[in-house]
Amino acid sequence: MMAWGSGLKGSRATRSETKSAALDINSPRILEAMRGGMYGVHGDAAMRISAVYSCVKVLAESISTMPVNLYNVDNDGTNSRIYNKQDRIVSIAPSEGQTANELWSYVVTCLALHGNAYLYMTRTASGEVVELLPVAPANVTVSLDRNRVSYTVTLGDSPDAEKLKLTNRNLLHFKGLTLDGYRGISPIAYNSALINGERASVDYANRIIIEGATPHGVLEMDGTLSDDAFQNLRDSWNGAHGGAKSGSRVALLESGVTYKPISLSPTQIGLLDGRKYSRSEIAGIFRVPPHMIGEMSQATYSNIADQSKSFYRYTLAPWLTAIEQRLNHSLAGAGQAYRFDVDGLLRPSLQDESTSYKSLIETGILSPNEVRERMGLGPRDGGDNYVTNSNNLTFGGADADTEKEEKPNAEENV
Repeated sequence: MMAWGSGLKGSRATRSETKSAALDINSPRILEAMRGGMYGVHGDAAMRISAVYSCVKVLAESISTMPVNLYNVDNDGTNSRIYNKQDRIVSIAPSEGQTANELWSYVVTCLALHGNAYLYMTRTASGEVVELLPVAPANVTVSLDRNRVSYTVTLGDSPDAEKLKLTNRNLLHFKGLTLDGYRGISPIAYNSALINGERASVDYANRIIIEGATPHGVLEMDGTLSDDAFQNLRDSWNGAHGGAKSGSRVALLESGVTYKPISLSPTQIGLLDGRKYSRSEIAGIFRVPPHMIGEMSQATYSNIADQSKSFYRYTLAPWLTAIEQRLNHSLAGAGQAYRFDVDGLLRPSLQDESTSYKSLIETGILSPNEVRERMGLGPRDGGDNYVTNSNNLTFGGADADTEKEEKPNAEENV
């Protein structure tokens, strides 16, 4: 199955759904197609806009750098790491040619651009999953028949390309925001008017710089020029001073010709302010703090700190939960769960971390060795004891039995 899985990743197949005589106008797929067709912007084209590229990159890199591991979940709620093949294909090597970091970066990128991400699960004869292969969203059509979901995967982009019918036993389907519970909607298609406006602003700014779309001045003279004289004067001026490379040349004017400059800055035509606004709006689509994509116009030290703290809770946590639950639903066994390790993301400064650990040790919540394990250090002798400074007691871990002083026998004192 490696051949067709690898081929799907780069192919561009039809996006059409199964043909039907009657179509529901409220279908999210129809609305998405109408929006995309109306404004002419899709996921791949949107990535050429710096704000979209930056947002997708922040999300993909933030999530793909977090380890995701398989755990045994005991009845008392404690977790113990499992080291087996099911853990390895998710946390280290999902396939022969791809790392876990590359796979999860691909999944998040597809979700951000298309609202859906798909992974093909290669299974052995006994049903064990041994490989996860990326499948391009453009190659997958989702069908629903009496609440049963099936997937049609197109192999290639030719009109007679082979199509495979798969179920969720073979295809992992990660969904973003959905209107029907079965298909994710594309953030790009649903916000294509804003994104297309940003693209138009970039194109206009480039024309100003490259082609000199804004006039920098006018040539005035007494009387009226003949058509030939007018054309000769214009051609002569454009040839000497047209374009960005020639704009700084010294102008030599004939008698009776006067040059008057026109001052019209990009700020005056609202270009810069409009681009700042659109960048903030695009950041809002992906719920990425504006300062993370270079939009610093409203940034202060305090609000950057607050936005960075809330980045995990309000931006990354929903993504992580969706991925974890899909893995648990399709791959994890009974009593097992996949979880992302977010300690590295949430870890405070060394000073704050030391203060927190000191408090946890002194109140007997953690032992010194448990703190050392969290810090990546080995255990030390006596570190398994739980200590509290409030009453100078050591409890748990070590042998807590103490010798009791025997009371004197009353008969011995007689």
